[in-house]
Amino acid sequence: MNEELTNEVLEAMKKCRLDCPSCSVNEVCSKNLQALATALLEERAKPKVWDGAPEWAKVALVGWYENNEQKQTLCCKCYTRELPKSRARQIAENIVHGINGETHGETKDIEYVEGVLKRYAEELEGKE
Repeated sequence: MNEELTNEVLEAMKKCRLDCPSCSVNEVCSKNLQALATALLEERAKPKVWDGAPEWAKVALVGWYENNEQKQTLCCKCYTRELPKSRARQIAENIVHGINGETHGETKDIEYVEGVLKRYAEELEGKE
């Protein structure tokens, strides 16, 4: 299935009445398709921890409170995420791993190559 599951597609699936005359499980399929589409739409509508967070944020602390005054924290949870690597970082890691084999914790070489690539990219931008 190449079609993306957008909210519009899910809404259409939710309303679908698969009346395929040759299908012996039509009724079961139709109910499950609608239930799945409904559940996906409900899940997408829920607020997510990282909604509205800056791109550089790695840690989110979520607290649940008894009332609006936030005086007593009932519970809190910490969420972490890994930031996506820049293209220069990905290339630098590939170069260093290609030269040295698989490395573990050798970030200085990677950082050096990444710095060189960034400087080269800046020079290319300056020439345009």
